[in-house]
Formats: sequence, structure tokens, C-alpha cells
Amino acid sequence: MIAGFNRHPTSHMPNRSEQKPEDSLTAASASPFSKLQFIGLDFDIGNQADWLSLILNSKPQTFEYFVTPNVYHVILLERDDEVASAYDDACWKVCDSKILSRLAYSQKLNLRVYPGADIVQDLLADPKAQDLRFAVIGPDLSQIEMLRNRYPGVDLQYIPSGFMDRGALDWEKTLTATEASDADIFLICLSFPKQEFFAQDLKRRGSAAGIGLCVGASIDFLTDRQKRAPEWVRACGMEWAFRLLANPKRMWRRYLWDGPKIIWMFLKWRHKSAGTMK
Repeated sequence: MIAGFNRHPTSHMPNRSEQKPEDSLTAASASPFSKLQFIGLDFDIGNQADWLSLILNSKPQTFEYFVTPNVYHVILLERDDEVASAYDDACWKVCDSKILSRLAYSQKLNLRVYPGADIVQDLLADPKAQDLRFAVIGPDLSQIEMLRNRYPGVDLQYIPSGFMDRGALDWEKTLTATEASDADIFLICLSFPKQEFFAQDLKRRGSAAGIGLCVGASIDFLTDRQKRAPEWVRACGMEWAFRLLANPKRMWRRYLWDGPKIIWMFLKWRHKSAGTMK
């Protein structure tokens, strides 16, 4: 249930403010980061430069992780308590969806979209990345070699994973190998929701320290394993249609069956929000 998204309100960032539906679009600019509740999920709001600075300059003594919610994630969160638990344990939730952003904008809320693929590309291209160690979980070795050629000054540690299931022996071995990498930043690219489960287990084990990013197909896009929609398509909020046409057998259910449910969820949330403001 949606209420379960907010079982554990976070207080991990200083100077954090809240936006409510009646707030203006500029409210988030009052501090580097703010929190915005939308369709049952607490989104973290900040500009791209501030997110990059946080990821590149933070040296947490524990492991904390980002999730990058999109429409499909929000829909699944409503009906899957295990996924909701992994989201509850995430330290940051940064919007990865133009559709969610536009629905929020209709209520004068600004989610400030920063897709996971863009975060990874910006991180690896930043000069500060050369002072850090990255662990990459999910892609195969050939993709890691392509990244090393593209970003020769960045320390990229390859963590083999394969098609593992949560709790299986190879899952536990991959967690152990990830902890042993002594990385500063962990790029967890195992698909949703497996990557969120992996990040949650890594956090709960308590042996790793650093920042994890659950960023799905980001490495596939950087290494041309998957073709990303052109910039103008993304700007129009139509990347979902591009991915559907590129891989209809895999994506039809997500975009044509599950995806439209977000409209009903939005209308219920809007009605509930209007009632609480009376």
C-alpha cells in the first residue's frame, strides 16, 4: 500500500525542507536539497550540480544508496511490500521520469528530473572521479573494458554478478566481493527491483562504506549495448515509446498495461491531497 512508502521518514540531510502541493515551483531553491511528497513517495529535490557534488565529495562511514524512481517503480511500490521496504531503506530518491515530473508540475510541484543514466555519465566525466574508486555490479567484463577505454583515468572495479537470485549462494558471493572492493561509489546495474534488493542487503550487512546508485541500464547506454532515445525524444517525455518500439516483447506490458495505472494513482493522490487542505 502507498502509505507504506513513508514508514521511515528520513532525516539524513541538514537544512531539509518540505514542499506541499500548494507550494510554489521555486520553493525547492531555498536550500540545496528538499523533500517533496508525491503519489505516496518522498522524492529528494536538488539541482544536478549539487547531486554530483554530494556523490563525489561525500565520505560516508556507512553504505547509503540512491534509487531513481520512474512510473513503473511507483506502480510496483504500491503493491509490493518487499520493493517498498528497499525504497524505505534508500537514503535518496531522485526522479527519473518526465511523466512523473509533468504530473507533478500540473500541481505546481517540481520534481527536478535527473535520470540515472545521466548521473552515471556525468559522474564518470567529472575530473573528481579520477580520485575515487568505482565498483560496477551487473555489466559484463567487455562493457567494463569499454568504460575503462572511455574514461582512462577512472578506477573501475569489475564485480562479476550473473543472473543471480536474492539469497542464493552467488548473491552472497557478489555481496562479499562488492564489500571487498573498498570502493567509494557503487554502480549497481542489476535491473529493477533486483538492484534495490542488492543495495538494501549491502546496507543491512554493515560492512561496506560509500554511496550506491541503483541505475539499471545506464552502463548499457554508455557502452551502446542498448540504444538510448535521442535527446529530443527524451525532452518530449517520449523515451518510453522509443524503448517500447525498440523492444516490444519485453516492454509492452510495462508501458501498455502497467504504465497507464499511474493516471489513476495520480487522480487518487490529488483527490486525497485536496481533501487534506480543506
